[in-house]
Amino acid sequence: MKYHYGITIREAREKLNMTQAQLAEKWPQAGGGTGVSVNYVSDVERGKKHITDPQTLRRLCNILQIPLWKVGLSDYDPFNPSTFCGTFMYDETLNTAESLIKRTWNLRRVMSLPYVEEAVNDLNRLFDYLRTNTPPPVRLDERFQILYAQVLRLNAVIDVENQRYEEALNKFRKMHEIAKAIDHPATLAMSYLNIGTELERMGKKEEAIEYLELARDESFRASKHVIVVTNAYLARVYASARQKVKFKRAIEAALRTARSIENYSYGDGTDFVFHSLSGVLAEKSYGYLEIGEPEETLAMKEEIKSQIALEANIWLDAWIPLDWARAHLMLGEVDKCVQAGEEFYQKAKLLKSPHAKSRAYRLLNTIEATGYSDVQSVKDFRHMLDNDEDRNGLKELDAHYPT
Repeated sequence: MKYHYGITIREAREKLNMTQAQLAEKWPQAGGGTGVSVNYVSDVERGKKHITDPQTLRRLCNILQIPLWKVGLSDYDPFNPSTFCGTFMYDETLNTAESLIKRTWNLRRVMSLPYVEEAVNDLNRLFDYLRTNTPPPVRLDERFQILYAQVLRLNAVIDVENQRYEEALNKFRKMHEIAKAIDHPATLAMSYLNIGTELERMGKKEEAIEYLELARDESFRASKHVIVVTNAYLARVYASARQKVKFKRAIEAALRTARSIENYSYGDGTDFVFHSLSGVLAEKSYGYLEIGEPEETLAMKEEIKSQIALEANIWLDAWIPLDWARAHLMLGEVDKCVQAGEEFYQKAKLLKSPHAKSRAYRLLNTIEATGYSDVQSVKDFRHMLDNDEDRNGLKELDAHYPT
C-alpha cells in the first residue's frame, strides 16, 4: 500500500478514541473555520483525497497530537514564527543540556581539568548545533539564552585554568550581554561577578569593586544562593583593596545567608550557583591575608579542612594550602611556608591546571624576593619546581595578573 497522510491521520484518530464524525467537526478549513463532512474525512484517510494546504495540515496535527515530522513538516513555521513554543523534543533537548551543565559544574569540584574540559566540549558541540540549526525564535527563547550563558561561563572558567585570562573576560562580557538582553537577575548578577573577578585578577581593584557591587545589588532580585556568592566575592575584592570593615561585613553577610538556607543546601545548583560553603570560608581565609591578619587565616585551618572533606571538593583542597603558605610567610615561618607550598604544588599537578601550578612559581618568587633565597628549604623548593617535567609548556604569570 502506498503511503499517504491519511494513514497517519487515521492511526492518530484511533489512538485518541475519536470517531470520524468527531474529527469532522474539528477539522480545520483553509479559510480559518472548522468542520467538514464525515465522507471527506473518510476519503482523506483512504487516500482518495489529499490535504494540499500546509497550514491546514499543521492545525490537524495539533488536534490529533501528530508530530509534525510524520507529515514532512518542520516544528518551525516560517509563516507564523511566533507560534514556535517548544515541542517535546526541544524541551527535552534543553532539559538534557541543563542536566549536562549542572553535572559539569559538579565535575569541576571533584575531577581534574581534562575531565571538565571534555564535558565542556560536549556542551559546545550541542550548542553549536542548536545555534546553527534552530530558527531565530528558538535561539532567542529565554531558557535557551540562560543555558547558553552558562556554557559561555564554563568556557571562560576553562580559559582561566589555561591562563587565557583575556579570552575568559571576553566570554564573561558576552554572558553579560545575553543576561542584560533578557533581564534575567541571576544570570546578570553572575555575569557582573565574573567580570569583576577577572578585573581583580588584572589588578583593577576599583573597577572590580564596581562590578561586584552591581552583582550584589542585582542578587536581591534573584535568590539567596546568588546573594551568598556575590557577597563572598565582593568581600574578596574589598579585602584586596584593603577595605577591612567592608570585607568583614560582606563575608559575614555571605556566611549568615548561606547558613540560613533551608537544609543547608547552599551551592546545590539553584540559579546555577555551585559555589559551596567551603568556598565562602576560603574567601574569608584569603581576605584575612589581604588585610594583613594571617593569624586569622591559620585559625580557620581545621574548619575549612572539615568543610572541604564534607563536600569532597578536590579543587579547594588543592588550593587552600596556598593560603597557609602565604600566612606562614607573612609570619616569618619560612619552613612551614615551603611545606604548605609544596603540598599546594603537588595537588595542583593532580588538577592539571596551568593556572594553579603557575601560582606555585609565583609563591616561590615571593619567598625569594622576601629574602629567604638562601634558606635550604627554599632552595629545595626551587630545585623541585625547576626540575619538574610538568613545568613544560607552563606560562609564568605576567605581572599584569597578580592573582
